[in-house]
Amino acid sequence: MIGAIRRRSLHIGDKWPTLVFLALLLLLIGLKGRFNAFDLRSLCVAALPLALIALGQFLIILTRGIDLSLGPVASVAGAVMAIFVTSSPALGLLLSIAIGLVAGLLNGTLIVGIGLPPIIVTLATMSIWQGIALIVLPDPGGSVPALYQALFIGGFSSPYIGLFSLFAWGTLVTWLLGTRFGLKLRAIGGDETAAAMSGIRVRGVKIAAYVLGAVLAALGGMYMAVSMSSGSPTVGDGYILTSIAAVVVGGIPLTGGRGSPLSVVMGALILTVTASLLYFAEVSSFYQSLIDGLILLLVVGSAGARGFLQGQVRR
Repeated sequence: MIGAIRRRSLHIGDKWPTLVFLALLLLLIGLKGRFNAFDLRSLCVAALPLALIALGQFLIILTRGIDLSLGPVASVAGAVMAIFVTSSPALGLLLSIAIGLVAGLLNGTLIVGIGLPPIIVTLATMSIWQGIALIVLPDPGGSVPALYQALFIGGFSSPYIGLFSLFAWGTLVTWLLGTRFGLKLRAIGGDETAAAMSGIRVRGVKIAAYVLGAVLAALGGMYMAVSMSSGSPTVGDGYILTSIAAVVVGGIPLTGGRGSPLSVVMGALILTVTASLLYFAEVSSFYQSLIDGLILLLVVGSAGARGFLQGQVRR
């Protein structure tokens, strides 16, 4: 009987990000007294940049790495897009994506090629990209044609494009992890030595993870530029640690090798709904970091409890 209860608890634990999101959403609806199409659109628009950057962080964490520069990379990509996309759409889009490619290749080369610690390298490149963002666009500005908002966000009462985009990216990364490349990512995160002995080119795969992570961050920055109709040199700074938090809140271990991209999306939604709850509950924004930290502690604590339960079930 006790074993059955523990197994049910573990099964619920696997789905807990979705359950937590639904509980928070119901609480938000109770506070607002409504939840219409405009509210759903606002939720998707706010969550999508975080989800994209967090998905990039997730790919890197799968290999037991970390990247603190993804937020500033998003800032630069969004700023470049806002500067060039109106006069030259192709140039604006391609340059923004190229920024992600260069950023990921730089990090991957320094970390994998030279063997420097990921946290030190990405802390340094974080500062570099923050400086580049201020050089490219010292103040918020630029413009994005309204057509881009209609295509990628939808109208003020049309949530379907944003909702589709949110889960389409999660599904795309899920598909990626089902390919040979994705299996190699998981294998490296699980046991890098064993992966190398099995013939996997560990260095190339890890560099590719940093490149893909930075490209997803650049896409997140481009989406922010579209949603704001302009660029900002500091807009991505708020995602430096939040992207890691979304991964952890989604139940992904930082030890690598495991996790679902859709859980990362749910983690981004949880953090976004939490911010909305604080706003509508008239809680000061000064408490946002405090509450985010408490949420992370609860998540880490619940992961430890699940590990204890799993050990008991095996016994």
